[in-house]
Amino acid sequence: MLLKNLFRRKGRTILTLAGVSIGVAAIVALGAMAEGIRTGYTEMARGSQADLVVTQKGALDITLGGVEEAVAEQLRAWPEVAGVDGMLMANVQAEDAPYFFLFGYDPQGFAVEHFRIVEGCSLAEARRMRGKPLILGRSAAQSLGKSVGDALRVTGGVFRIVGIYETGDAFEDGGAVIPLEEAQSLLLQPNRVSLLYIRLRAPSDEPRFHARLERHFPDLTISTTTEFADQQQVVKILEGFALSIAGLAVVIGGVGMTNTLFMSVFERTREIGLLRAVGWKRSQVLRLILGESLLLSGLGGLMGVLLGIAAIFFLRGSLGFLGALGAGFSSQIFLRALLTAGALGVVGGAYPAWWASRLVPLEALRYEGGGRVRIPQFLPGLAARNVWRRRTRTALTVLGVSIGIAAIVALGGITQGMAESLTEVLTGSQAELMAIEADVSDTSYSAIDERIGARIAALPDVEAVSGVVFTAVSTEETPMLLIFGYHPQEFAIRRLRIVEGEPLRARRQVLLGRRAAENLGLQVGDTLRILDSRFRVVGIYETGVGYEESGVVVSLREAQALAGKPHQVTWYLVKLRDPEQAESVRDELNERFPEIAVSLTSEFIENMPDMQTNREMVGQISFLATFVGGLGMLNTMLMSVLERTREIGVLRALGWRRRQVLGMILRESLALGALGGVCGILMGIGMAWMTMQIPAIKGMLTPRYPLGLFAQALLVALVTGALGGLYPAWRATKMRPAEALRYE
Repeated sequence: MLLKNLFRRKGRTILTLAGVSIGVAAIVALGAMAEGIRTGYTEMARGSQADLVVTQKGALDITLGGVEEAVAEQLRAWPEVAGVDGMLMANVQAEDAPYFFLFGYDPQGFAVEHFRIVEGCSLAEARRMRGKPLILGRSAAQSLGKSVGDALRVTGGVFRIVGIYETGDAFEDGGAVIPLEEAQSLLLQPNRVSLLYIRLRAPSDEPRFHARLERHFPDLTISTTTEFADQQQVVKILEGFALSIAGLAVVIGGVGMTNTLFMSVFERTREIGLLRAVGWKRSQVLRLILGESLLLSGLGGLMGVLLGIAAIFFLRGSLGFLGALGAGFSSQIFLRALLTAGALGVVGGAYPAWWASRLVPLEALRYEGGGRVRIPQFLPGLAARNVWRRRTRTALTVLGVSIGIAAIVALGGITQGMAESLTEVLTGSQAELMAIEADVSDTSYSAIDERIGARIAALPDVEAVSGVVFTAVSTEETPMLLIFGYHPQEFAIRRLRIVEGEPLRARRQVLLGRRAAENLGLQVGDTLRILDSRFRVVGIYETGVGYEESGVVVSLREAQALAGKPHQVTWYLVKLRDPEQAESVRDELNERFPEIAVSLTSEFIENMPDMQTNREMVGQISFLATFVGGLGMLNTMLMSVLERTREIGVLRALGWRRRQVLGMILRESLALGALGGVCGILMGIGMAWMTMQIPAIKGMLTPRYPLGLFAQALLVALVTGALGGLYPAWRATKMRPAEALRYE
């Protein structure tokens, strides 16, 4: 009976299944991506055949931290240690792939042995060959179309592929390995590694080694190979992001589920009244509707699982973000997806089932389909009056559209607020040009050699050059502390207005932004611990930019040490003698220094890879909102047309032309879309405000809402309405008046 009821309206059921399955597919696909990262880190550590992993304490990710190789030399002398091997890892651009992991290993070390060569030769065997050797992962080779003997261009150099390897770990098989010394030279990390792999002489030596490491190197942290992935903050961040996006899709799908079941109940009002009249109890009606809801969500869940798996395999061949990180499926992901689908069934069907169980048999038997609803006289036009007829259905449809629109507005407002804050920081420096490492996938990975800064400063058109190091670390007081490194004598630091204390004058001194001082509960004279270093607070500054005031400032050299970027900066500020020559000097610098990308300060933010990633994210959410919201709109308008079949037949019999019927239905769907857009904008502003109240990011920035963002949101809402109303409108025009008048 449940299947029979569901497939009475096959079109509506299929649309609802599609809405639910997309949400579940998002959980499976994004969860698999997050699991792929976790699995990749874990398998990378296990494959090294090491017992322990040593990394920098407080680093958000191993690609953003480092360990001096001198530490390895000291550890090798300890009696508990049987072997030490270092590895340097970075995110670079390879050919056209913006996300590509490059690993640096000692060709003679034990950790590189798990890279099984399936074509060509190993790095150790390629020592006497000409050129810079590189071994490429099997999946990377397939995606890039490369084979042994080909050249591979990565950020900062060109390498010759001498071998193809497999490890069984998608994380590593989607990247490449080069000799450690080459990696250190390429990445400007002399005598540094991302981590150290430790082999112990006996498992019983671990507690003693752990205690000794904490005593001698308190700025390092130690983990087993199975615990290693849990130490990486980036894994937790990406898992949270995946759950947020999946949650958005699920909420929209859940609203569609409720809408569908309400339509089903309205359509079967007389049938339910008849069941009640022949003796069905309210609990039986309740179970009937809930059973249909659970069956519908269960089918949608299974379809979503298959769709999510298909999406991962379809995208796995690309060397984009997914290609670099890989994907992993686990029973926990599938269980979470099916439980979410079940919860959708319960939540989406609860109110419609309760409403159906409360129907009075006599009134239900007299139900005529459209029902009489008092329509306020102030509502203009036929479209608005028709939308008002079914206020519950209208509210659910508007909610489904507005959730997606709210996500667009909230994310867009936060991104714009961040862009304006950064622009204010950079323009306040009085620099005309900005330089960042060329072809970098994320600003945090940018590293420019100070020798390039010195060469730029020597040019006749340049008045001054100032380097800045930007990084973030995790501390006991806060999960993410922003750190800015400035040279105390260069012009970039002058924009900081010291309101308490004094400027930086010596080593181990720190300036706190006003908001950072409040959040950390510190004042001038106190001590701030960053990683294993202690800094004395000598001043508190203000700039009027929340993002900047939420961080701390240390000297350039100390920031380089904290960020693991010796003699490197994140970006350069360039001040010109003649600001009118900014464009010509920019072009000259880009031609003379291919290692960097130079932009006008006013255009730098728009060119940042971070901003481009955020824009892509907004575009993907816009597509998701349009697609899923459009399904809900299509469902609603089909039901509306079906419910008003006789009414449309009367209009056609009275002389209405097909285009008039088409226009009426389209105006209704556009009105629903516009209403969802307006509600979504208001909801999005509220969501952004609540996000900014999270303690870890409170005060960093103020969301900004340009008119273009609101226009984009309304356009998405109207497109959703148009797409959702097109087919129902066309179907309404195909009704024959005589058949429509006989419709029961």
